[in-house]
Amino acid sequence: MNLTITRENLVWLVETASRPIPPRTTLPTIKGCLIEALSDRVIFSGTNLDWGVRASSEAEVTSSGSLVVSSKLLQDVVRTIVTPEVTMSLDASAWALSVKSGTSEMVLNAVPADDFPKWPETSGGEKVSLKADMFRELVKIGASCAVTNPTRPLWGACLLDLQEDRVVAVSTDQFALSRAVARVKAKPGRAIIPANVLQDIARLKDTEDSDEITFEISDSYIYFTSRNLSCFSRLIEGQYYAYEQVIPKTFTSSARVSTEALARAASRAAIVASEEDRAMRIIVDRSAKTLVVKAGSPDKGKMEETIPAEITGEHMEIWVQHKYILQALGRISTEETFVGLTGQVSPMKIEPVPNDGSRNGGVEATFVIMPMSPKGAF
Repeated sequence: MNLTITRENLVWLVETASRPIPPRTTLPTIKGCLIEALSDRVIFSGTNLDWGVRASSEAEVTSSGSLVVSSKLLQDVVRTIVTPEVTMSLDASAWALSVKSGTSEMVLNAVPADDFPKWPETSGGEKVSLKADMFRELVKIGASCAVTNPTRPLWGACLLDLQEDRVVAVSTDQFALSRAVARVKAKPGRAIIPANVLQDIARLKDTEDSDEITFEISDSYIYFTSRNLSCFSRLIEGQYYAYEQVIPKTFTSSARVSTEALARAASRAAIVASEEDRAMRIIVDRSAKTLVVKAGSPDKGKMEETIPAEITGEHMEIWVQHKYILQALGRISTEETFVGLTGQVSPMKIEPVPNDGSRNGGVEATFVIMPMSPKGAF
């Protein structure tokens, strides 16, 4: 194997393929990065067996070949390179990778490509395509309520629910729920994916800024592809929660309020709220046409903030954890937010109010927050 590649492309290849590779592992087979030189391209692959990435880039290939080299060592070497071009070659007799840049040469121990884990093959099923920005927004919103809990794997998962005219992404820790909807045609299907893996895949950037992401679901894996990237993730087995039943459809009281003003008030509530319950009180006052935020604790103090709002329905108040309010508002980019209440001990719904018919990056966002027991008159 012998090839020449630009430093910029090499950096991208190494960083991208190394994303799934754990910094510490007892399995030597997943410590390495697979390098495959083809006629006019080079492919770098990395995996931790649960998910993996393949990144491809143009290169001047003199002779084809493949090998596996330590991902960490390769990253360390690439960081030291300053020349615009890099030459990489394999000494098959010694199984060593030579990396030349300018007058510098570094030689890294390598192993045959056969030692690299087998890449799961796609089943050739139905594919769904999304604009890259829409896919990232779908994941950003849809996976936002996932939390790490080894005893409850579904809490750390994101459901991709494919329906005929939409793709829905959902996550929940059963105290809050986030749902994102992208309007695209899709063959019905479902996939439960570790949320942290889905978020890592959404963060990957294609060198040529590919504007489309395609994914395909099989029995055990989901596959994502763009122009120069392909990824897979192992699916989580099981039945996901009946999330549609949790989302309120009618409201006893609702408010249309400034997103920025409500976020500021929730941030101030977080300062004085009790560390134990993180309680924040929201009061919808129809007569005064305001939404009032209150919080406090004996050891810190208290706060109260009144925000002008467009109120519909009855006077009502609810106690919620401020972190869930801030989590939802942090993913709403519209100027106004809708807050819907069905009762003091019923779920609260938060949604962006579209600007001129538009939504968050073309993605419809819904957040549901479970109430707390009333805490008293702070």
